Amino acid sequence: MKQGLLLTASRLTRTVLVVALVGLLAAQAGPALAEGKIYTWTDEEGTVHYGDRPPRNAQAEEVSIRGQRQEAVEVNAAQLNGTWFGRGANGGETRIRIQENGAIRFTQTRPDQSIYNYQGIWRLEDRTLSVITEFIEEGGAGTGMQRSVEPVQLTYTFTAFSPESFTLRSQGQDINVSLVN
Repeated sequence: MKQGLLLTASRLTRTVLVVALVGLLAAQAGPALAEGKIYTWTDEEGTVHYGDRPPRNAQAEEVSIRGQRQEAVEVNAAQLNGTWFGRGANGGETRIRIQENGAIRFTQTRPDQSIYNYQGIWRLEDRTLSVITEFIEEGGAGTGMQRSVEPVQLTYTFTAFSPESFTLRSQGQDINVSLVN
């Protein structure tokens, strides 16, 4: 019986030691991971590696990560109501009519004189404008009008907003408009 207790105590001690060791390692790794640092190093075979934990024997260098910090954009839904108009650098025009009741009409004349037009309902969440269209029409020189049959959801992100103007981004394209009325 004593031998059984001794084995149980030995296992318990080992388990406590393992749990303590894992806890200690996690506590030490936490700050390094929180810093979000990335390192680069080259192994003996000349292969370049990137990671957050270089091998101990490697001569690693911290990678400087640069990016554009996006400023927070506050959008006031009540200030969206009205007719907005803008001209693109490429010669196209955009007219957006946003109504308080949730209706939206969007017309874009492209430089080749083709027209992209839809109407639908809009919803604003943070800086994302979601539109469910009732229809989309596209027409161009000699192509006639094409009309969608089923509703489509479109998503735009506000990258700038003031009561007089705003910029929307969709599929990498910016749409800049100013309030007409």
